[in-house]
Amino acid sequence: MSSKSIREVQQSFAESLGFGNETIWDLLSNRQSEILKKKIRTLIPDPEKNDKQCAVFARIRQTLFDAVWEQRKYTNRQSLTSIFYVLVATDETNHNRAMNSTKWSCHPVFRTRRCVSDINGRCNNSVDCCMIYVDENGRVYQNWESYLDNNELPEGIMVAPRRGVYNLTSNGSVILQSRQTPAAGAARQVLGALDTASAVGGLGATAVPVIGLMCTVAAPIVLTASIVGLACAGYSTIRAGAQLVDRSQHEQSINLTDRTARGQWLGVVGGVVGLGASGATTAATAATNAGRRVGTVAQWTVNGMNISSIAMSATGISNGIIDLLLKHDDGDDISALDVLQLSASLFLFTHSLYNFQLASSIIDDTSNERIGSYRKTLSNRQRRMFDKMVKETTRIKGVRQANVDIIRNVNDIPSRQQFNDLYKINTKLKERDIIPSFAAKGKGVLLNGQVVTNAADLRANVQHNIGPDIIARVTNPKPETFQGSRTSGNNAAFRSSRFLNGPIRMRQRKTNGENDCCEGLLPTCELAAEAVLVLPELCDEKSGESIISEESYNTLLLLSDKLDDDTMHFVVQLTATFLKRYRNGLHEKLQFYISTESVLYRIGTHILDNYRSFTVEKLEEIEDKIMDAIYEYFISLNPNNYRGRLNSFTVLSAYRLSPVLEDGNLIQFGFRNQHGISE
Repeated sequence: MSSKSIREVQQSFAESLGFGNETIWDLLSNRQSEILKKKIRTLIPDPEKNDKQCAVFARIRQTLFDAVWEQRKYTNRQSLTSIFYVLVATDETNHNRAMNSTKWSCHPVFRTRRCVSDINGRCNNSVDCCMIYVDENGRVYQNWESYLDNNELPEGIMVAPRRGVYNLTSNGSVILQSRQTPAAGAARQVLGALDTASAVGGLGATAVPVIGLMCTVAAPIVLTASIVGLACAGYSTIRAGAQLVDRSQHEQSINLTDRTARGQWLGVVGGVVGLGASGATTAATAATNAGRRVGTVAQWTVNGMNISSIAMSATGISNGIIDLLLKHDDGDDISALDVLQLSASLFLFTHSLYNFQLASSIIDDTSNERIGSYRKTLSNRQRRMFDKMVKETTRIKGVRQANVDIIRNVNDIPSRQQFNDLYKINTKLKERDIIPSFAAKGKGVLLNGQVVTNAADLRANVQHNIGPDIIARVTNPKPETFQGSRTSGNNAAFRSSRFLNGPIRMRQRKTNGENDCCEGLLPTCELAAEAVLVLPELCDEKSGESIISEESYNTLLLLSDKLDDDTMHFVVQLTATFLKRYRNGLHEKLQFYISTESVLYRIGTHILDNYRSFTVEKLEEIEDKIMDAIYEYFISLNPNNYRGRLNSFTVLSAYRLSPVLEDGNLIQFGFRNQHGISE
């Protein structure tokens, strides 16, 4: 705090630098630049006892010199300048009291002449000349009003000589004017609040994609974080662009070599690329949800945009962190805008990284999510028919095109009655070797890949002989399996079950002598005549011998609906462990093959019956106890301790461990034969 008031200090400056009513100028020729440099060094000297700051102050002086010396372009390469001082009362809001305030900061400003012209067109003095102002930061203002409105002075009341000219009244008093600095105005206050709020929101939103890379995050949280983060990134991009425009208007450097300008350029480019990548990813997801196919080129484009966003935002993060460290070392203030730009870069980096991780699978994931959501709304009867149509559509068209057709039908024909209609006539369709699938473009039902119809007309014709003979139009045999898909045939069955988190692989069977065995799967003969499905979690070398049938697959979907995700995964993994530990021993004792679905079912129902309230952590503590109970159950199936080895395929083919359903609900597994079911 000074012992002199602002008015007293400005009076002293006026007596030293002014002369009555005249406008004073310092004239320097093209060869006298060193004089100006000495003046600036006097205004901004090196700090004492702080060698680290010397380079910073030297850079500030050079920036100011360049800005002032450049204004010679208006005066035939001669410099016409004058120095005046603006004092800011930092503890006052009242203009009258500000003049007498003793708590102030002082800021030198260079006034340079641009032209000479009085109101009468004469050029004999500088009273009405147009003047340019250069502040201590090297910002150039084209007139006095521009300086008053756009300066970067601290918050408070600024007191300066009128138009930057020290003139005296008849009694020798300096003529001053006061004005609120822009930093204290409402516009800057609102911008400051928005900068702070956006920076905090961006940092908070950044955490969600990071967590999402490691574990599953609830969809509403992801959506909220994305909205907040993208809003922060968009706002930061606009602010960075506005800062670049402002620097350009005030003749500050916007080159990448300038530290401040470089950060703002990275903010603009990184924001545009990041928001574009997010928009492209959203568009691809929306297109998939609408049942439109997203081509390979479009997917590559989305991936490329996400990669570019990752690179740009990573550069922005590095630059932002370095900039903050340098500002801290230089003693400069770290503004909310600095933190905002860093938080926006952090969000765009994590968001783009999260999108890139999902980009290669986003089409399939979105399709499965959309189809799975619809499937949950169906009854058990409708669901079985829906799954059958999904499987057939995937078999003949491939996964990607099948998903498109399925979604289009789900969107365009939302009625569930169609599956009831098809369920009623399913047996008659099978007798004619006709398999329904989803038609393209949401047009209904496709029969054997040939005839397009709708379920209601088809049922009316087949069941009640009403309308044209649709079945007669089906002349094609069952279509061949699509060869372009990596997952075709039975293994392309719908994967809506939450525990099937990977592609279902298929192993083909081969005939070897008298025994008909599944290659690489069973040490003994499998009973199923068709290809089989294998759970991905059970597909390692040791446990891959366990298989499930199509019929049992649908049953397992019912079981998965009764267990949460973590528990269902635990059941699957415990099934694999059980098969590795007990399979061979049980086979020797029981002399029949125990399928995967039976073990999976027994473990799942055992947990539902006895440990429904247990967490996965508690279940892991008693997993040996659970396996012992399941082992005892299968041992109890030994019929009369029969020890003979069953080698005849004829005998085995009469029995098979199958699910028992009652009104569409899973009851148990039992041995099904041509006469009935027994436990």
